[in-house]
Formats: sequence, C-alpha cells, structure tokens
Amino acid sequence: MNKWRKGILAFAFVILNNLSIAQDMHFSQFYASNVYLNPAFAGANVCSRLTAIYRNQWSGIDKAYTSSLVSWDHYIKRHNIGMGLMFSRDVAGSGNLATTLIYPTIAYETRVNRKLGIRFGIQPGLGISNVNFNKLTFGDQIARGGNVSTVETAPSSVSYVDIGAGVLAYSIKYWYGISFNHLNQPLESFYSAEETKLPIKYSAHGGYKFDLNDDEETSITTAFNYRGQKKFDQLDLGFYYTRQVFNIGLWYRGIPGLKRYAPGYSNNDAIAFILGFKTNIMSFGYSYDITISRLTNGNSNGAHELSVSYQFCNLKNQKGKRILIECPSF
Repeated sequence: MNKWRKGILAFAFVILNNLSIAQDMHFSQFYASNVYLNPAFAGANVCSRLTAIYRNQWSGIDKAYTSSLVSWDHYIKRHNIGMGLMFSRDVAGSGNLATTLIYPTIAYETRVNRKLGIRFGIQPGLGISNVNFNKLTFGDQIARGGNVSTVETAPSSVSYVDIGAGVLAYSIKYWYGISFNHLNQPLESFYSAEETKLPIKYSAHGGYKFDLNDDEETSITTAFNYRGQKKFDQLDLGFYYTRQVFNIGLWYRGIPGLKRYAPGYSNNDAIAFILGFKTNIMSFGYSYDITISRLTNGNSNGAHELSVSYQFCNLKNQKGKRILIECPSF
C-alpha cells in the first residue's frame, strides 16, 4: 500500500476515533438514567427499578445520533449494598459507528446521621465499538469513480475494559455527587498505528427540592450536571415543577459567556422542555431539545427523548424505612 493510500486510511481513522471520543452519549433527562450518570445511584431506591431511555438527536441531519439505554438496579438492605446492570448503545454517522456498553454496578451506602447518607459506587464494564466500512466512501473511490476501495481496512470492531466510579451525598431534600468514567483510559482505536485512548469523563451534579405545600404534592426541584471530557465541557442547569403526578421542566445546556471553543462559537447547545408523569410505581418522560448553537434548530430538528421507569414495589409504602433520594425522575 503506497503512502497516498496510507495517508487516506490514517486520516479516516483519525476522524473515526475523534468522533467516537466526542460521542460519549448524554441525555437531557440525565436523572432518568442515573445509574449511567453516577454508579453510586445504584440501589438508591428501596424498590428494584427497571429503566429505559431512548434519544434521537439531530434527526434533520442524515444518520446523526441515536442513543438507547436499559438499566436495572436493586437495594440489598441487609448489607447496605446497591447492585445494578446497564446496557447502552450509541450509533452515529453514515458508517454506523456504534458503541455498546455493558456495565455491572455496585454501590455501598452508609449513613452519617438520620438525615444524611453517603454512597460510593464502582462500575467495571465492557465497551465494544464497531463500524461498517462498507458504508464509508474512501478517497480512491471518488478519484477512480469506482465502487470498491483498494484501501486496506482495519478490524471493524474493538473491545475494551472500562471502569467508572462515583460518590454521592444525599438527604430527603438534596443530593450532590461526582463521578468519573474511563478511569483506566482504555484504547479505543480501530487502526493499530493510532493508539487513541478514551479520555476520562467527569461529572459534578446535584439538586434541591423545595416543597410548596405541607403534603409534598407540589414542589419545585432545581438541579445541575456539569460534565467534561478532554477539552469539552458543558453544564445542564434547570428546574422542574411537580403537582401531584405531573411535572414540567425547563433546562439549559451550555456555558454562556464563559467559554468559546473558537471565535464566533460560544458554548451554547440547547434548551430542553420536559413533560413527565410519575406515580409510586411508574414514571414516563418526554423531552425535546431546541438547538441554540450555530447548527440551528432548523437544520438539526432538535432532539427527542423518551424515558420510562418501573418500580417493583410501591414507593408510598416504603417512605420512612430509608432516606429516599428525591431526585428528578421523569
């Protein structure tokens, strides 16, 4: 293979690796996927819990991003341990660049006093990235007008061990946590000549619930999630209003006025509107992101997100037995 072909191949894989790094998936309803947000959330409820969430981002762009996640977690009271298992899949681009994550999770809970608890979580797992080279167009195909590339391709799949951890402090009214993903910085390169490590991702998050009446059926909850990975960072900041079983939320994503990635490109991403319905057993949520970056909502069509969660017992009957984290779950 001559230098020209090697150059094309190296460039293609640099693009693929950079894209996979940038595409550590995120959700507007980040507390609906709280085991992904922070492994310390595993078993945070008294009941066993099953959660699913799906995100279709920038549907106006051909073959942009889709993300899906399913998680289960359970609290073992006898040992003060929470356990969980999470599966997720993220697909992007014309080459169907996909990342599949399989994360078992374990968390330990201890109480500082009757009103304050601390949780520690760890999430050792397996990551699998793959790409369909048959759906990619290489430079020699364009130059020769042919359908078959002569460029030698690398393996279409790579797997790696991935480790995350987190800590959470919580009471009935508030919660604050930090978490880290890719602590071991695993290699994620398709091309053996490019040893691309997956950078550590960090997140700081928290919130506070304000009850508006004595029966706790009406409340306003504020929350934030600041996350960063390599040179990228963003802040999700917002609130939601709850009245009985219904809630509505408004969230902003970005860091306005404080950071620009390039002249004319401020760190503004989206405004999200969220509608939810929650009982003591089930919760549903729908959110729509309006793109406010230079991509514009007219080009991207924003992002749609749907979540559902099922509790395997009635939370109303469990109150008072344990400190329950009143964090947003749509």
